[in-house]
Order: sequence, then structure tokens, then C-alpha cells
Amino acid sequence: MIRYRPAAPLDRHVQFFWWSQRDAPQDYCEHILPSGGVQLLFALHETPIVCLPSTPSARRMEWSGSVVHGPQWSCYVAGPKPAGAVVGVAFRPGAAGAVLGVATPDLADHHVTLGALWGKRGQELHERLMAAVDPMEVFRILEQNLSARIQRPLLMHPAVAHAFRSCSPTWSPARITDVQREAGYSPKHFIALFRAAVGLTPKHYYRIQRFNSVLRCIASGGDCTLADIATSVGYSDQAHLTREFREFAGFTPTQYRPAGSDRPLHHKATEGLGPITGK
Repeated sequence: MIRYRPAAPLDRHVQFFWWSQRDAPQDYCEHILPSGGVQLLFALHETPIVCLPSTPSARRMEWSGSVVHGPQWSCYVAGPKPAGAVVGVAFRPGAAGAVLGVATPDLADHHVTLGALWGKRGQELHERLMAAVDPMEVFRILEQNLSARIQRPLLMHPAVAHAFRSCSPTWSPARITDVQREAGYSPKHFIALFRAAVGLTPKHYYRIQRFNSVLRCIASGGDCTLADIATSVGYSDQAHLTREFREFAGFTPTQYRPAGSDRPLHHKATEGLGPITGK
């Protein structure tokens, strides 16, 4: 896994690019746990990858080439993965729309091919990435292409920017209400502004951030108990943590098996996608 932070002005929209090489096929499925953000992925191989949102009525999706994973309200399942390289773009909260050219709420809980958003330009970018000789050339191509697509306005709404500056990932909904009052907007207007930028309501977004704090604590392999973690990140007790963990992940904290300490959002799932029918 290699990460690269782009230069200004793209760094205001993108946290980092990443490149990952898998030398052998991965024969198990993964629950991809929600981060609250938007990811753009390019597969630098020809084998389709299957993903299935957690919504019971959702359709199975097979993608190859490129896909945009919008902000998810809960987890989705990614099928077994082939050998080969994948490159990704991790957007900053509220910043994906200015680069992708689509309203972030339209991406929420969706997985959309880049071709559906950009047409032929998306295919041409994928072909250039496939022809690159090393990760740094991949990053240079992405940086040049995405920088050229930044749309105005470049500035986030001040109320949303204030929320990101003021709110800790472990803040409770009550504290977020305090930030809304400080911004000077009614609850309804503040929620609408935040959701237009991020794709999720502020309450749900910060619940996901608190959940992510738990994932990082467990994946790091420390000696803290679940009760200790619950207290440290702002849950009322361990039972509260477990309820929210099950809501976002579909299983309990004791069943959580991260793919690695550096991949807390990837849970190794034992079940496959074969029996699931969405079509």
C-alpha cells in the first residue's frame, strides 16, 4: 500500500491517493464499513469486482475499470478480489462534488461507475492509468486530471466549514447542536446545508466518525476493553457502543476481524455473495 498527498489546490479536495498491489487472489468477502466519505477507485486489471449494498432490496453490482463509492449510511459487501493493482482517491468530507461534477447527496448509498458520471473521459483516464509504469506515474496522471476538473465555488459553506473545525469525531449529537446554534442557522437549515455538502446528516456523519474511532482502537490491537473504548470515545456505555456497532457493521465488536491494523474499515467476512440475489 502506497499513499500520496496531492499538491495545492487539489489537496483541499483530496486527502490522499492510494495504490495497492495484490499478488494473489483474495478468496474471501469483506464488509466495507462506512467512513462517511467518498472514494473513487480504478482497477488496474480486467477482472470485475462484485459489491452489494447492505440494503435488502439493493441490486448486486459488478464493476470493472472504475467506480465511485458514495458516502454510505452503513456497510456494504465486496466480493472476492483478483490479483492485480487498484488505485483510489480518498476525498475530503464535502469536497468530492467539486471534482466529480455531481451533487454529493446523489451519491449517498450508491456505487456509480465513473463512466456514468464522465462518459468517455472516464474511460480515457482509466486507459491512461492502465498504461502507467509505476505508482508515482499513476499519481501524477490522477493529480493532473482531477486538478483540471475542479469546479467553482471552491469554498465550503461557512456553516459546514465551522462544523468540521469545531466538531471532534467523538462528539455527541448534543454537542453538534451547539455548533449549529453557533453557526446561526435553524436546525433544519443547518442539516440541509451539511447534507448538501457531505451527503449525510450531521448527526449520522458524526455517529460514523465515532464508530470509526472504535474501529481504529480495536484494529490497533491495544489492551483496552470495550467498556474502556466506549467511555473514551463518548458512548454512554458498552451496550450503547455494541448497538451502534451492529447498526453500522451488521455484527458485534467481538465478531470484528479487521483485514489489518492499517485497514480498519475492511472486515473479513466468512459468508460469500453467492446466495444473495438482488437481480
